[in-house]
This record gives sequence, structure tokens and C-alpha cells, in this order.
Amino acid sequence: MDSQTLDTLAALEAANEQMEVDDDDEAETQGQAQSETQPVQATETVSHSKRAKSLVWNHFVVVGVEADGKRRSRCIHCNKKLVSESASGTSSMKRHLEICPKKPPSSGDREYDPKVDRDMISEIIIFHDQPFKYVEYEKVRARDKYLNPKCQHISRQTAGADVYKRYEEEREKLKKELAEFKGRVSFTSDIWTASTTMTGYICLTAHYVDESFKLNNKILVFSELKPPHTGEEVANKLISCLKEWGLEKKVFSMTLDNATYNDSMQKILKHRLQMASGNGLLCDGKFFHVRCCAHILNLIVKEGLELAVGLLENIRESVKFVKASGSRIEAFAACVQSVGIRSGAGLSLDVPTRWNSTYDMLARALKFRDAFTSLKECDRSYKSLPSEDEWDRGQKICEFLKPFSTITTFFSGVRYPTANAYFLQVWKIECLLMKYASCDDPVMKEMAKKMRVKFSKYWDEYSLVLAMGAVLDPRLKLQILRTAYDKVDPRNAEKKVEVVKKNLKKLYEDNTDSI
Repeated sequence: MDSQTLDTLAALEAANEQMEVDDDDEAETQGQAQSETQPVQATETVSHSKRAKSLVWNHFVVVGVEADGKRRSRCIHCNKKLVSESASGTSSMKRHLEICPKKPPSSGDREYDPKVDRDMISEIIIFHDQPFKYVEYEKVRARDKYLNPKCQHISRQTAGADVYKRYEEEREKLKKELAEFKGRVSFTSDIWTASTTMTGYICLTAHYVDESFKLNNKILVFSELKPPHTGEEVANKLISCLKEWGLEKKVFSMTLDNATYNDSMQKILKHRLQMASGNGLLCDGKFFHVRCCAHILNLIVKEGLELAVGLLENIRESVKFVKASGSRIEAFAACVQSVGIRSGAGLSLDVPTRWNSTYDMLARALKFRDAFTSLKECDRSYKSLPSEDEWDRGQKICEFLKPFSTITTFFSGVRYPTANAYFLQVWKIECLLMKYASCDDPVMKEMAKKMRVKFSKYWDEYSLVLAMGAVLDPRLKLQILRTAYDKVDPRNAEKKVEVVKKNLKKLYEDNTDSI
């Protein structure tokens, strides 16, 4: 395309975006129809006109040249069209804005409403995670008075009461939405203990797809959980929460980590849901318990990393040495610059509870391999420089862990569905372990074998309900299952596909009967 055509298309797109306003009345519909009948002509007028500087163009959009040969613009508030020829100026549009019945008042004309002000303050506190005392900040109050002398300040206690009131309102809205929801809801739950106070907490989150096919996740409970954290006590807490929200008859699945108490808890919870709800769980609760994929992956990788602890010791100690003081960080930065390394991310130290932090540590340290060598020459107190073999070993381990890190990040997504991708990701893990279990490197081979044992414990039989997710993805369907199973278990590939098909049919029939 030539430049003139590209400019025309860009202007047309901008004009079309301006035309997307609320469909309030027939005048708007007619205006849109007329703009669609003469899009090129209107675009040409806009693209060749001088840059609009008047403030009235904040309230008008160009419709285009109509049948009488005059260019007109439309008020975005009431949709009235006015002649907007360059020769006639903008006086008529200014006069219209003074009497437009739907134009919102300007800040100077708007009457101060303390209720609206308090509602907006509550939103600020919630959205930006501000403390309640935000409303008592001296400079905040001074600015509020400058913007509007009529501003009525509130105390932190009032701000807290307003936020709680907003919470109650939103809670009731969500209850109503879930009461009207006709489908099934999946849940995730987790329990942890605060390291400072040793207080236990529980969180329950609901996941569902609404009528607009939008993925929703709502935290239903986030509260203290008093000991003991037994399966019985956790089940009591969860069933109480489900009944409070009216969801005990709409449960599909519950995703949990592999804590010991969860095995007994999910059995107790499954039994009570079957007994308490008229619709019961689908397929007698066969698909109720889903193990957290990210947590299982964490257990698998940590199993293999136990063999690599000694191999990575000097790399870890090197990172510790640099990060021990500000002067060493500056000295290392000089070494980085002297060897010509350009990297935005600095060094990071791993922590025992997060295996992917070990991957991050390796990936970053390997970028500064030459800088550590330079540091050894400059600082005699640095005695943990890894040997060439240790660096090479770290490189291999890093390459081995990279796919696991990528898959963990993918599994942890909350703004997009992951059930349809589960099967392929787990299959990739199994293929990766099979590959390294037969490689020539003895250390990598031993790591892969140890990880395969843990893999078999949890994923020897892929989760049926999540394999169904792959089938329901129109890009994958059953063929992807056949191909994947054939590569890892060719003798039983077709048999496994038939099991998925049989269970998918049963799930559909049960769900249809329960509606």
C-alpha cells in the first residue's frame, strides 16, 4: 500500500473509534448509518483538515459530508448534528453545548456531593491499598480543600466504616450473581501459617465462566483458621463457607495442594456434599479432587535438585559474596562493565522453599560468568570462584530447568484458562524426563530418573478431567491425545483415548441431568 492509503485507513479507524458511543436513541443509529455509507469521504475530510484546537471537539465527532454537500459533526452527548464547515467556525457548537440537555456539568458547575466524595475515597483506599489514615494526611486534606473549599473531611474510623460498607454491598451483589448462576463452580483452596505470628489462614476462591463466556475468579473467604488443621476441621470450614454462599449444590471440583491433611479433607468434604446437596457431585464425585499442578511440579523438581546441591555450591556462594555489601556490589558492577557485559537484571539468590528461585539464580549468574573471573583478579577475599566444569554443569542444569520454569509460570496464570493446556504441558514434562533419563551425562541422568519416580506417583495416570480440557479445545480435540499417548505409551494409546471418551460422555450426561 502507498502512504496515502495507509493514512486514509488510519484516519478511518480513528473515526470509527470515535463513533462507538452508547446506542441511546434513533438519532444515534441514523448518524452511524450515514457515517458508514460515506466512510471514505468523511475520512478524507478529516485527514486533510487542520488540527482541531478548539475545546468543543472534546464534545463533537465529525460525521462527514452529507448529501447537501455540507460537513456535519455530532454531539457525543445528545447526538444532535450541526454544520461544522471550517469557514463557519465553532460558534454554533459552543452555543449548543450551553443548552445541551445531556452534557454533564463541568467541575466548576457541579454541586459538591459529600456522599460521592466518600464513595470515591473508599475506592481510592481499596484500589490503591491505602491505609484508613490516608484521609487524615495533612497534604491530602490541603489538596482536597484547594480543589473544593466545600470538601468535608472524614476520620480514619469513618473511612474504615465506609470501606466495610462497600465490602458488604459488593458481597451481596456477588451472592445474587452466584445465586442466579446456572452452571457449576470450581474451587481452589490453600492454607498457610504466618512465619511471624504462627497464625493459620485459609483462602477459598471460586472459578467459573459466566454467560458472557468471561472467566471469573472470586475470593469467597480469607480468614484465620485456628488449630488443629486436621482434615475434619478444614472440611467443616469449607462446607460452612459453601453453604453461606449458597454453592453447596453447584460444586464441580476442588483444586488442592498435596498437604497431608488434604487427602482426608477432600474425602470428608466429598461425602458431605453428596449427602447435603440434591444435585450431588457430577459422576459421584469422580472429578471432584484435582491436585495442584504447580505444587506437584515443585515437588518433582525439588526431588531432582537435591542431587545438584553440592554441584551448585560455589555458584551460590559467589552470589552471596557479591550481595554481602554495597562495596562488593559496586566492585562487581565495575567488573561487569570492564568485560563488556550488558544485562538489565542483576544477581539473585535462591531460597529453599522455591525451586524456581534456583533456576533464576543460575540463569542470572551464568550471564556474569566472565565478570566473576574478573572479580577474582581484583578481590583476593573472593575464594569461591566456580571451576569451568562447575560453570558447565550449572549451564546444563539451567537448560534442564528452563522448561519447568516456563510451565510453572503458565500453570500459575489467573487471567486465562489453563485446563485446556494442562494435558500438553504434563506430556512435555514426561517427554523431557524420558529424554534426560537416557542421556550421556551421569548427573543429569540420575536427576531425571529420580524426578520420574515422583512424576509417576502423581501423574502416572493423567488426570481425566483435565485431559478432557484438551479434547474440548477445538484446536486439539482427540487427535492430540492419540498423538501424545502414542509417543509415551504406544501399546495403550488407543485404550487411554477410549477411557477419556467414555468419561467425557458420562460427564456430559450427568451434567445434563442435573440442570
